[in-house]
Amino acid sequence: MRYSTNLNIIIKAIEKATAHMPRDFIELENLQTNPVSANKFANSCYKKVQQILVDDLSKVRPDYNIIFSDGQKIVRSKNAEYSFVIFPIDGMDNFTRSSPDFSVAVALEHLNENGQTESISVAISKIVGGELYYCEKGFGAYANNRRLRVSKRVGGNLVVASEDQNFLSENNSSLRSYGCRTLEVAYVSSARLEKAIFKNQNYELLKPFLLLAREAGGKISESETLITVSA
Repeated sequence: MRYSTNLNIIIKAIEKATAHMPRDFIELENLQTNPVSANKFANSCYKKVQQILVDDLSKVRPDYNIIFSDGQKIVRSKNAEYSFVIFPIDGMDNFTRSSPDFSVAVALEHLNENGQTESISVAISKIVGGELYYCEKGFGAYANNRRLRVSKRVGGNLVVASEDQNFLSENNSSLRSYGCRTLEVAYVSSARLEKAIFKNQNYELLKPFLLLAREAGGKISESETLITVSA
């Protein structure tokens, strides 16, 4: 897949912001006996990643708004046509505990002529393992240049990531939770999971990243309480 200019900017920014993270991850492994030090070090890493992403993206796209996963915003214009949605580190608790299930993720949203926002580019980087998931609207989903498609498994013992513990009592499925929502979307997109279920109140900032699952052939359904991403 050839990157568009915007996706290339996002990927380059993520690569620069995460260059130090493998070393930081090793350092966190050595700090696990001291939770205070581990938390302090992880928070410092989070801020470093966040600042590098802001600096790099703002340098080439100074007019784009920026929205962070913790709700903070950098608003250049109330009517800005484009906005970056950034998870500096998704799965922060995993990262702090030196667990590899965390990611750095950036999506680009476009405000269309109807006044609605739509996601047009997504990149999700799983640092430990060197996996980069990315897509653009209408051009398919990829991981490290490999085309992604959702699983074709139906029935039987499906593997599901869910925040809803009641799911087990209603379905014959293996329930997993990775503690990293963008990574769970990526795993559904790459057929590692058959389904991911999220609580609706946590949905809005995750919404732009669901483009990856759609481009991989996945389905998105929404109820009053849950959002389901499935094959």
